[in-house]
Amino acid sequence: MSIRLRDGALRMSTAESLFTLTSDPYIKKLSPLLETVNSLEAEYDAMSDSALQSSITSLKTSKPLTSSSLCHAFALSRESIYRALLLRPYNVQILSGLSLYSKKCVEMNTGEGKSLTTILPTFANFLEGRGTTVVTVNDYLAKRDFLEYKEVYKFLGMSVGLIQSGMNEDERKVQYDNDVVYVTNSEFGFDYLRDHLSYTKEGVVLPEGYEGRFLIVDEADSICIDEARTPLIISKSVPTNGQKYAIATKLATALQEGVHYDTDLKKKNVILTEAGYSDCENALKVPSLFKVEGGGSWAGYVVNAVKAKEIFKRDTDYAVVDGNRVEIIDTFSGRVLDGRKYADGLHQAIEAKEGLGVSEQSQVIAKVTFQSFFRLFPNLSAMTGTAMTSASEFKKVYDLDVVEIPTERPMARRDYDDVIYKTRNAADGALVNEILGVSPRPVLVGTTSVEQSERISDALKRNGISCALLNAERENASRESEIVSQAGRLGKVTVSTNMAGRGTDIKLGGDEGGMSFAFARATVADVCLSEEEKSKLPPNPETDYYPCEVSQGILEELLAVSKEVKKEFPNMEARDLEEVLVLANDTTEGEGEPQYLIKLRIVVGKVKDEFKAVLSEEKEEVLKLGGLYVMGTNRHESVRVDRQLRGRSGRQGDPGSSRFFLSFEDDMFTVFGGDKFKKMLEMFRVSDDMAIESKQVIDTLDKVQRTVEEEYEEVRSGVLSFDETLNGQRMVIYQDRSEILNLSGASFDAFFKNWASSVVDDIVDGSKGDAPKISGLIAQFFPLLAGGVLDDSKLSKNGAKEYLKLAVEEAVNSKMGPDGPEREKWRKTAQYLCLVSLDNAFQDHLGNMDSLVESVTLRGYRGLDPKVEYQQDGFELFKGLQGTIRRNSVFSVMNG
Repeated sequence: MSIRLRDGALRMSTAESLFTLTSDPYIKKLSPLLETVNSLEAEYDAMSDSALQSSITSLKTSKPLTSSSLCHAFALSRESIYRALLLRPYNVQILSGLSLYSKKCVEMNTGEGKSLTTILPTFANFLEGRGTTVVTVNDYLAKRDFLEYKEVYKFLGMSVGLIQSGMNEDERKVQYDNDVVYVTNSEFGFDYLRDHLSYTKEGVVLPEGYEGRFLIVDEADSICIDEARTPLIISKSVPTNGQKYAIATKLATALQEGVHYDTDLKKKNVILTEAGYSDCENALKVPSLFKVEGGGSWAGYVVNAVKAKEIFKRDTDYAVVDGNRVEIIDTFSGRVLDGRKYADGLHQAIEAKEGLGVSEQSQVIAKVTFQSFFRLFPNLSAMTGTAMTSASEFKKVYDLDVVEIPTERPMARRDYDDVIYKTRNAADGALVNEILGVSPRPVLVGTTSVEQSERISDALKRNGISCALLNAERENASRESEIVSQAGRLGKVTVSTNMAGRGTDIKLGGDEGGMSFAFARATVADVCLSEEEKSKLPPNPETDYYPCEVSQGILEELLAVSKEVKKEFPNMEARDLEEVLVLANDTTEGEGEPQYLIKLRIVVGKVKDEFKAVLSEEKEEVLKLGGLYVMGTNRHESVRVDRQLRGRSGRQGDPGSSRFFLSFEDDMFTVFGGDKFKKMLEMFRVSDDMAIESKQVIDTLDKVQRTVEEEYEEVRSGVLSFDETLNGQRMVIYQDRSEILNLSGASFDAFFKNWASSVVDDIVDGSKGDAPKISGLIAQFFPLLAGGVLDDSKLSKNGAKEYLKLAVEEAVNSKMGPDGPEREKWRKTAQYLCLVSLDNAFQDHLGNMDSLVESVTLRGYRGLDPKVEYQQDGFELFKGLQGTIRRNSVFSVMNG
């Protein structure tokens, strides 16, 4: 494939001076490598496409790259990126790429180009014969980066894949088997769990040796830190007592806080008082809330109903989707977590509170924390905009050193002091007035709930200002790309729930590329797609989304090309259209490309140029007004999320500003601050609409926020300490399971005979020389040895094991049948029964280990160390588990 430069493309001087390096010794250590990469630029610039690609072969090695080869790899990939995308990686991106290659966690400021940076270390690992998995937070970002960079990878001789929710096993296997694959953290983790529940080798989607791939975790603070509190869980449905949930919900409504229960909002827990227990037992007419009846004791139902009432709030913690189901909202990103459910009956309690049909409860059949999952990968690296505040945790948990990369240009954003009001309404009113005062400057408002975002949106509309909503509501989330691409335009106000973590890039004046793509997609889709396929695309933007009308001549050209595309793809699918448009929207042109694609690229370029002409003028106006103004409504539990929100402004040296509008009614004050702020509020005798600007309040708030972060770090540490024990057990079980799944022929026969022999050991050791007991148990496990086949006189002697093992081996051989098709059929059946027995036993074990966590936590109140108790008791449970798996497997096979 040939890649040419678009006419008029400008290249930055290869002799540009290096930016001023920080005092970080690690960054200084990389300086010579950076200089070498820059010195090679002229050499690769002078090469033809074919010569550039020939250089790739000469760099390939089965060993780690030398320093010289590494510099050549980075210089070559930088040149390839420029030729494909007209984007030249900055020096900071080279530094970041080198750090990722060295398996570091990289902190890069927003707008410095993290996504593009991944290509550099990915290519270096490819040269060493190692594939790369790029993990990000959502399907939107994974697909965006896959589509944007796939042509660069192809030019570099690399295959690239994409995993999306909804793909089947065969599609996933194909995508994972590429040199580079883009995938979300949840899809990757669930595929790992599902692979270890598969009953056939064909059902396993992750390729052999995938743990040895290079792994880049994008938005690492969100994935590796924030989501570390909640494990990935696969569960199966079990019957639910809907009537009990309804009764508990009604009862919870009548209970009073402070009388019947106390609420701990920080720990998201409720504790029933003596009066609470007594009144509930009287109302339910039961002797004890803890008495176990059908569906369990009443205690769990009542506590969950009270939690649903007091702690879990609609449109903040969860959303009611399509009016009939509850979906969890990720409090860090504001996104709905598809398919995720609260555990232990809490989800059903929330459904009952909302008056919905109560869904079936779930039993855990597989689970893993991201902490344990990512530690499977020795070649782990990570990047994010905010990592330094969690540097110690990255090192402790993932053995990742955090490297702070300097910005390419000086930061020009102004972060104003927080302003604080007595009430939330007053703070929101001040925020709306501030937006009115700076209009038409673009504004991004970050809120912490759907409810608050809609309240502010309504207030703006009442004041004559329209705004775009970006929150967890489906109709808004599906328009994310459209909303973000124009959030930096003149006069635009965007209200978002927790913008942090969305991987957004807000360009001042708007993004002509995103707009031209949306326009072309809508136009071509009308010609080429059926109504069913069009429904799979994001909704068409409103007419005022585009900066100007596309001229009639260009529109006619686009319609004519659309008809050519229709001829080429008479049954075109939505995903085919997106891929065609990506090819048309980039700057590459391959040899032998079809005419329709060349024409489409030209006409999309014309649309982009028309939009750019208008948007360039807008950008100048926005720059004069001070750039993007970010306004926050609440301090988050993590300072990192606040930094992420501020970081949406001031990208790559652009001007910008940020300010938080807080109130003494915010959770950070009421839930976490406690009496500290009550006393302060009494000191400030001001009206509701008067701002309180006090260094004392801000300093105290900063301390409270740090304390909250420390508490959550302790929670994550606790989760990890328990999961380390369980993870060791999980690894043993998964290794055994993989062995069973991959054994065949005589190897499986020998394996099963060994397990049968172990069952003999268990029976003899447990029977303590009781011959009738031994004979009875052997007959149960091996029916072919029942009915007087065994000589009972030999069962109480020292040679009992040897005698029985010979007899059992004969019984197993008889069960197997003669070598050939009959034995192969037995092997498949036996393999399946062994896997089912293992899974069932391990699922029960997971439930036992969960119960053990609750038990050892209570022991902590008696002065015992919960972690030590968990390790000791968990070890005993695990020893029993391994024997149970062997015995259940052998029993199922020999009695089948």
